[in-house]
Amino acid sequence: MVVPQLPRVVWALGGGGARGLAHLGVLRVLEEEQIPVSGLVGTSMGAVVAAAYAAGGRLDYLSRVAASLSWERLWDFRFPRMGLINGERVMAVLRLLTKKKRLEELKPPVWVVATDLLTGTEVVFKEGSLEPALRASISIPGVFTPVEYGKYLLVDGGVVAGVPAGIARQMGADLVIAVNVSYDPPPLPPGNIFEVLMKTVEIMGARLTEAQVAQADLVLTPRVGHVGTGHFSRAADCIAAGEEAARRMLPAIRHLLGRARPGLAACGCEGQEAFYNTGPA
Repeated sequence: MVVPQLPRVVWALGGGGARGLAHLGVLRVLEEEQIPVSGLVGTSMGAVVAAAYAAGGRLDYLSRVAASLSWERLWDFRFPRMGLINGERVMAVLRLLTKKKRLEELKPPVWVVATDLLTGTEVVFKEGSLEPALRASISIPGVFTPVEYGKYLLVDGGVVAGVPAGIARQMGADLVIAVNVSYDPPPLPPGNIFEVLMKTVEIMGARLTEAQVAQADLVLTPRVGHVGTGHFSRAADCIAAGEEAARRMLPAIRHLLGRARPGLAACGCEGQEAFYNTGPA
Protein backbone atom coordinates (compact mmCIF):
# COMPACT_ATOMS: atom_id res chain seq x y z
CA MET A 1 0.00 0.00 0.00
CA VAL A 2 1.29 3.45 -0.87
CA VAL A 3 1.22 5.55 2.29
CA PRO A 4 0.19 9.13 1.49
CA GLN A 5 2.57 11.76 2.79
CA LEU A 6 1.17 14.12 5.38
CA PRO A 7 0.66 17.68 4.18
CA ARG A 8 2.97 20.31 5.59
CA VAL A 9 0.79 22.04 8.18
CA VAL A 10 2.05 25.31 9.63
CA TRP A 11 0.22 26.77 12.62
CA ALA A 12 -0.09 30.54 13.08
CA LEU A 13 -0.35 31.37 16.78
CA GLY A 14 -1.74 34.82 17.50
CA GLY A 15 -0.81 37.23 20.27
CA GLY A 16 -2.97 38.12 23.22
CA GLY A 17 -1.06 38.08 26.49
CA ALA A 18 -2.71 35.73 28.96
CA ARG A 19 -5.23 34.67 26.30
CA GLY A 20 -2.33 33.25 24.31
CA LEU A 21 -1.93 30.52 26.92
CA ALA A 22 -4.83 28.88 25.09
CA HIS A 23 -2.20 27.79 22.56
CA LEU A 24 -0.93 25.31 25.16
CA GLY A 25 -4.34 23.65 25.19
CA VAL A 26 -4.44 23.52 21.40
CA LEU A 27 -0.99 21.91 21.25
CA ARG A 28 -2.01 19.32 23.84
CA VAL A 29 -4.87 18.14 21.62
CA LEU A 30 -2.62 18.11 18.54
CA GLU A 31 -0.19 15.84 20.38
CA GLU A 32 -2.90 13.50 21.63
CA GLU A 33 -4.57 13.24 18.24
CA GLN A 34 -1.29 13.16 16.26
CA ILE A 35 -2.27 16.12 14.12
CA PRO A 36 0.72 17.33 12.07
CA VAL A 37 2.72 20.29 13.35
CA SER A 38 5.29 20.93 10.64
CA GLY A 39 6.05 24.49 11.71
CA LEU A 40 4.92 27.27 14.03
CA VAL A 41 4.79 31.01 13.38
CA GLY A 42 4.05 33.12 16.43
CA THR A 43 3.33 36.68 17.40
CA SER A 44 3.84 37.92 20.97
CA MET A 45 2.51 35.25 23.38
CA GLY A 46 2.00 32.97 20.39
CA ALA A 47 5.75 33.24 19.73
CA VAL A 48 6.56 32.52 23.38
CA VAL A 49 4.41 29.38 23.45
CA ALA A 50 5.75 28.21 20.09
CA ALA A 51 9.39 28.68 21.12
CA ALA A 52 8.99 27.11 24.56
CA TYR A 53 7.22 24.10 23.06
CA ALA A 54 9.69 23.65 20.19
CA ALA A 55 12.61 23.97 22.60
CA GLY A 56 11.44 20.69 24.11
CA GLY A 57 9.14 21.89 26.88
CA ARG A 58 6.56 19.32 27.92
CA LEU A 59 3.07 20.75 27.92
CA ASP A 60 2.36 19.74 31.53
CA TYR A 61 5.45 21.65 32.64
CA LEU A 62 4.66 24.69 30.51
CA SER A 63 1.10 24.72 31.85
CA ARG A 64 2.41 24.73 35.43
CA VAL A 65 4.71 27.63 34.65
CA ALA A 66 1.83 29.51 33.01
CA ALA A 67 -0.32 29.04 36.10
CA SER A 68 2.40 30.60 38.25
CA LEU A 69 2.71 33.80 36.20
CA SER A 70 1.48 37.19 37.33
CA TRP A 71 2.21 40.78 36.40
CA GLU A 72 3.67 41.23 39.87
CA ARG A 73 6.36 38.67 39.03
CA LEU A 74 7.01 40.03 35.54
CA TRP A 75 6.68 43.77 36.10
CA ASP A 76 10.06 45.54 36.58
CA PHE A 77 8.35 48.90 36.68
CA ARG A 78 10.32 52.02 35.88
CA PHE A 79 10.04 55.16 33.80
CA PRO A 80 12.51 54.65 30.97
CA ARG A 81 12.32 56.81 27.89
CA MET A 82 10.06 54.57 25.76
CA GLY A 83 8.16 52.11 27.98
CA LEU A 84 6.92 51.27 31.46
CA ILE A 85 8.60 47.86 31.75
CA ASN A 86 12.25 47.13 31.10
CA GLY A 87 11.55 43.43 30.52
CA GLU A 88 14.44 41.80 32.40
CA ARG A 89 12.15 39.74 34.63
CA VAL A 90 10.19 38.54 31.62
CA MET A 91 13.40 37.56 29.84
CA ALA A 92 14.57 35.57 32.85
CA VAL A 93 11.43 33.43 32.53
CA LEU A 94 11.83 33.10 28.76
CA ARG A 95 15.47 31.99 29.08
CA LEU A 96 14.34 29.26 31.46
CA LEU A 97 11.58 28.08 29.12
CA THR A 98 13.60 28.14 25.90
CA LYS A 99 16.85 26.77 27.40
CA LYS A 100 18.81 29.49 25.58
CA LYS A 101 18.37 27.66 22.28
CA ARG A 102 18.70 29.26 18.88
CA LEU A 103 15.84 29.38 16.41
CA GLU A 104 17.50 26.93 14.04
CA GLU A 105 17.68 24.35 16.87
CA LEU A 106 13.92 24.26 17.42
CA LYS A 107 11.73 21.34 16.35
CA PRO A 108 9.31 21.99 14.83
CA PRO A 109 10.78 25.07 13.12
CA VAL A 110 9.59 28.36 14.60
CA TRP A 111 9.43 31.84 13.11
CA VAL A 112 8.96 34.83 15.42
CA VAL A 113 7.23 38.00 14.25
CA ALA A 114 8.03 41.54 15.43
CA THR A 115 7.33 45.04 14.09
CA ASP A 116 9.89 47.65 13.09
CA LEU A 117 8.73 50.89 14.68
CA LEU A 118 10.79 52.96 12.24
CA THR A 119 9.24 51.62 9.02
CA GLY A 120 6.00 50.03 10.23
CA THR A 121 6.91 46.73 8.58
CA GLU A 122 7.06 43.19 9.91
CA VAL A 123 10.38 41.64 10.86
CA VAL A 124 10.44 37.84 10.88
CA PHE A 125 13.14 36.07 12.89
CA LYS A 126 13.97 32.72 11.28
CA GLU A 127 17.40 32.02 12.76
CA GLY A 128 19.71 33.25 15.47
CA SER A 129 19.25 33.84 19.17
CA LEU A 130 15.74 33.47 20.55
CA GLU A 131 16.28 36.13 23.21
CA PRO A 132 16.07 39.31 21.09
CA ALA A 133 13.40 37.75 18.88
CA LEU A 134 11.03 36.96 21.74
CA ARG A 135 11.80 40.17 23.62
CA ALA A 136 10.89 42.13 20.49
CA SER A 137 7.77 40.13 19.69
CA ILE A 138 6.24 40.70 23.16
CA SER A 139 7.11 44.41 23.36
CA ILE A 140 3.67 45.98 23.58
CA PRO A 141 4.16 49.63 22.56
CA GLY A 142 4.20 51.95 25.55
CA VAL A 143 4.34 49.04 27.99
CA PHE A 144 7.68 47.38 27.19
CA THR A 145 10.68 49.34 26.00
CA PRO A 146 11.40 48.68 22.29
CA VAL A 147 14.32 46.49 21.25
CA GLU A 148 17.18 47.99 19.27
CA TYR A 149 18.34 45.28 16.86
CA GLY A 150 20.69 46.25 14.06
CA LYS A 151 18.94 48.87 11.94
CA TYR A 152 15.57 48.08 13.54
CA LEU A 153 13.67 49.44 16.53
CA LEU A 154 11.35 46.55 17.33
CA VAL A 155 8.02 46.27 19.11
CA ASP A 156 5.23 43.70 19.39
CA GLY A 157 4.55 41.71 16.24
CA GLY A 158 0.85 42.18 16.86
CA VAL A 159 1.07 45.76 15.60
CA VAL A 160 1.23 44.43 12.02
CA ALA A 161 0.50 40.70 12.35
CA GLY A 162 -1.67 39.79 15.32
CA VAL A 163 -2.39 36.38 13.76
CA PRO A 164 0.49 35.71 11.32
CA ALA A 165 -1.33 33.43 8.87
CA GLY A 166 0.13 35.08 5.77
CA ILE A 167 3.65 34.73 7.14
CA ALA A 168 2.97 31.07 7.95
CA ARG A 169 2.19 30.54 4.27
CA GLN A 170 5.74 31.67 3.47
CA MET A 171 7.14 28.73 5.48
CA GLY A 172 6.22 26.45 2.60
CA ALA A 173 2.92 25.33 4.07
CA ASP A 174 0.44 23.15 2.25
CA LEU A 175 -2.07 24.17 4.89
CA VAL A 176 -2.14 27.07 7.34
CA ILE A 177 -4.24 26.75 10.47
CA ALA A 178 -4.52 29.87 12.61
CA VAL A 179 -5.34 30.19 16.29
CA ASN A 180 -6.98 33.55 17.03
CA VAL A 181 -7.10 34.65 20.67
CA SER A 182 -8.20 38.23 20.08
CA TYR A 183 -9.75 40.34 22.81
CA ASP A 184 -13.48 41.06 22.87
CA PRO A 185 -13.49 43.83 25.47
CA PRO A 186 -16.55 44.52 27.60
CA PRO A 187 -17.87 48.09 27.35
CA LEU A 188 -16.25 49.08 30.63
CA PRO A 189 -13.88 51.98 31.29
CA PRO A 190 -10.21 51.04 31.80
CA GLY A 191 -9.09 51.03 35.41
CA ASN A 192 -5.45 52.07 35.01
CA ILE A 193 -2.84 53.23 32.52
CA PHE A 194 -1.95 49.66 31.60
CA GLU A 195 -5.57 48.90 30.65
CA VAL A 196 -5.73 52.13 28.62
CA LEU A 197 -2.67 51.08 26.63
CA MET A 198 -3.90 47.52 26.16
CA LYS A 199 -7.40 48.51 25.03
CA THR A 200 -5.93 50.97 22.54
CA VAL A 201 -3.60 48.38 21.01
CA GLU A 202 -6.34 45.74 20.87
CA ILE A 203 -8.86 48.05 19.16
CA MET A 204 -6.28 49.17 16.59
CA GLY A 205 -5.41 45.58 15.77
CA ALA A 206 -8.93 44.14 15.56
CA ARG A 207 -9.65 44.98 11.90
CA LEU A 208 -6.15 44.01 10.86
CA THR A 209 -6.59 40.60 12.49
CA GLU A 210 -9.77 39.98 10.50
CA ALA A 211 -7.82 40.39 7.27
CA GLN A 212 -4.99 38.17 8.49
CA VAL A 213 -7.09 35.19 9.58
CA ALA A 214 -8.74 35.23 6.15
CA GLN A 215 -5.40 34.01 4.78
CA ALA A 216 -5.62 30.75 6.77
CA ASP A 217 -7.23 27.54 5.53
CA LEU A 218 -8.86 27.07 8.93
CA VAL A 219 -9.17 29.21 12.06
CA LEU A 220 -9.51 28.02 15.65
CA THR A 221 -11.00 30.58 18.02
CA PRO A 222 -10.72 29.60 21.68
CA ARG A 223 -13.37 31.28 23.80
CA VAL A 224 -11.01 33.59 25.68
CA GLY A 225 -12.10 36.99 24.34
CA HIS A 226 -13.34 38.02 27.80
CA VAL A 227 -9.93 37.50 29.44
CA GLY A 228 -7.78 40.60 29.82
CA THR A 229 -4.28 40.64 28.36
CA GLY A 230 -2.63 40.73 31.77
CA HIS A 231 -4.98 38.36 33.59
CA PHE A 232 -2.54 35.47 34.04
CA SER A 233 -4.59 34.25 37.00
CA ARG A 234 -6.94 32.88 34.31
CA ALA A 235 -4.22 30.63 32.85
CA ALA A 236 -6.04 27.37 33.57
CA ASP A 237 -9.25 28.70 31.99
CA CYS A 238 -7.37 29.82 28.87
CA ILE A 239 -5.58 26.49 28.47
CA ALA A 240 -8.87 24.63 28.88
CA ALA A 241 -10.48 26.90 26.28
CA GLY A 242 -7.69 26.07 23.85
CA GLU A 243 -8.27 22.35 24.35
CA GLU A 244 -12.01 22.78 23.87
CA ALA A 245 -11.55 24.76 20.65
CA ALA A 246 -9.15 22.20 19.19
CA ARG A 247 -11.42 19.26 20.03
CA ARG A 248 -14.43 21.11 18.65
CA MET A 249 -12.58 21.65 15.37
CA LEU A 250 -11.03 18.18 15.05
CA PRO A 251 -13.53 17.04 12.38
CA ALA A 252 -12.77 20.13 10.31
CA ILE A 253 -9.01 19.66 10.78
CA ARG A 254 -9.16 16.03 9.70
CA HIS A 255 -11.35 16.92 6.74
CA LEU A 256 -8.81 19.54 5.69
CA LEU A 257 -5.94 17.06 5.98
CA GLY A 258 -7.83 14.47 3.97
CA ARG A 259 -8.66 16.98 1.26
CA ALA A 260 -5.01 18.03 1.02
CA ARG A 261 -3.82 14.41 0.81
CA PRO A 262 -6.61 12.12 -0.48
CA GLY A 263 -6.56 8.77 1.28
CA LEU A 264 -4.82 10.11 4.36
CA ALA A 265 -7.82 9.81 6.68
CA ALA A 266 -8.30 6.15 5.80
CA CYS A 267 -4.68 4.99 6.01
CA GLY A 268 -4.16 5.47 9.73
CA CYS A 269 -0.70 6.92 9.16
CA GLU A 270 0.66 9.50 11.55
CA GLY A 271 3.78 11.36 12.56
CA GLN A 272 5.32 12.02 9.13
CA GLU A 273 6.83 15.49 8.76
CA ALA A 274 5.49 16.30 12.20
CA PHE A 275 7.18 16.97 15.52
CA TYR A 276 5.86 16.20 18.99
CA ASN A 277 7.51 16.77 22.35
CA THR A 278 7.53 13.55 24.33
CA GLY A 279 10.85 13.86 26.13
CA PRO A 280 11.63 15.43 29.52
CA ALA A 281 10.89 19.10 30.09
